[in-house]
Amino acid sequence: MREIEKARHARERGDILRTLKEDYQREMTSVNSLAQALDAQAVTLSQEGLEFHLTYLEGQEYVKIWRARDLPNFRKDRRSARWGKLETMMFAKLLPKGLQLIDGLIAEDPLVTF
Repeated sequence: MREIEKARHARERGDILRTLKEDYQREMTSVNSLAQALDAQAVTLSQEGLEFHLTYLEGQEYVKIWRARDLPNFRKDRRSARWGKLETMMFAKLLPKGLQLIDGLIAEDPLVTF
């Protein structure tokens, strides 16, 4: 991956974390609302791009992700357009470690910039 692309991805991850920080007091934020909030900030990501970044952020324990299969009303025998695939990311939540990264209380992550 070229350096310009790495820098863009790092900035997008930082934008995602900062946007989730605005909803930190809430139990969770819908991924659709997150995408709309990012779009309003001129950070336009495809669904695949957003899920790519959320997967990284979840792996680093900066965010928690709820997929369709994790939700209490999900039924495998009644999948609808609303629920999509089992792996569809439905909600996200900034975790304390992510907040600490934003606030500079833990070591920098070179793959996330603010």
